[in-house]
Amino acid sequence: MARTVNLDEWTVPELTALIQDAEAKRDEKMEGARQSLREEMESRAAELGLSIEGLLGSRAAAPRAQQNSGRRGGARKSSGTVAAKYRGPNGEEWTGRGRPPKWLAELEAKGGKREDHLING
Repeated sequence: MARTVNLDEWTVPELTALIQDAEAKRDEKMEGARQSLREEMESRAAELGLSIEGLLGSRAAAPRAQQNSGRRGGARKSSGTVAAKYRGPNGEEWTGRGRPPKWLAELEAKGGKREDHLING
């Protein structure tokens, strides 16, 4: 399928234009393939009495970029603040999530126990 083209004789502007044209053509063909696949899926789902959304769930209706909202790995959006679980000797608080704060790490290094600083414990 690949065609051999001698690119050694091309100038930088010609190569740049070729790359831009090839990317535009690829995008055009990808959109055509995507639309064709969607039409095929809608047709097959209709045979079963379903919509695409009914077949794949409500997430199928939203474009992928909106589904993730920039988050990685399907991480959930925080629903608010988390109550502190530990309190330090000077009133510092820590939720127990993430890296332990410096005050707690220093206390543990001196032999203190994390459980001794539980707020409701």
